Amino acid sequence: MKGLPKTGAGGGRGYRLARLAFLALAAALALEAGFLLAAAAAPVAKAPGQLLEDLQYRVTAWVIGGAARAGITLKSLGGGRYQADLWVEPLGLLKIISGQRRDRFYTEMAWRDGRLVPLIYREETRKRGKRGLKEYRFDYDRGRLELWTFHEGKGMRRKWHTALKKEPIYDPLSAFYNFRLGAMGPPKEGETLKATGIPYPHPEEITVRIGSQEQKGRKVMVSIINRVFDDERGVVFVYFDDKWSPIQAWTRVRLVGKVEGTILPESKTLNRPLKEILSPEQGKMAFQK
Repeated sequence: MKGLPKTGAGGGRGYRLARLAFLALAAALALEAGFLLAAAAAPVAKAPGQLLEDLQYRVTAWVIGGAARAGITLKSLGGGRYQADLWVEPLGLLKIISGQRRDRFYTEMAWRDGRLVPLIYREETRKRGKRGLKEYRFDYDRGRLELWTFHEGKGMRRKWHTALKKEPIYDPLSAFYNFRLGAMGPPKEGETLKATGIPYPHPEEITVRIGSQEQKGRKVMVSIINRVFDDERGVVFVYFDDKWSPIQAWTRVRLVGKVEGTILPESKTLNRPLKEILSPEQGKMAFQK
């Protein structure tokens, strides 16, 4: 990937149960084990650029008796650059027990050789006036993946690094979109696809098994590592439509039970495959509702 630009900087028991529920939600919607989504996340500020996709979901955690609204968006920033965001807004009881915490997860990517290459992935938290920020910087010229963290009054400090080898490393959102692009392999019935996640603090592997076409859509089983599951490896089930937009996802986690997300009718979904839309020669994006 020579020639890619370098990236810059960039409670009580009830609360713990809610946080576990949304950890499972993040796994279900982003298809990634390491996505530590907090319970009290809120909608992100609108990023500049052309909106390509806006997926919105209603999420339920049955044991807690709560619900939330979640969303995943993809925008074109121009020049072959893209940004994906994931947010969650707790409702009702979950909103009360979650406090004033705000979390945002977003990644900047570049279109190269038929896939979305992550450039910088951020996890940002605001709680009680304090800010937390983690940045994973993908430096392809130097062959390094670095984790930088924010320290009040000191700015960003490097905490960890590893080599960027030939095998692609994906953050949660770039993994999600590259799976839908077919960059991990053709998503055909009976196929098993694998991807490498960010290896911090432990190595991660995502395994995706493509199931049959059912009345609800194409069923996919995702095997992931996450400590919210009893044995740290769990299974998430996702239904995709014919353009590979996720329309329903569910899983089970300890202490919480079933967590389910269902797409809302106001979502703006793709009207043709994502690969056609992201190719430079293609025209403007269109939606179906």
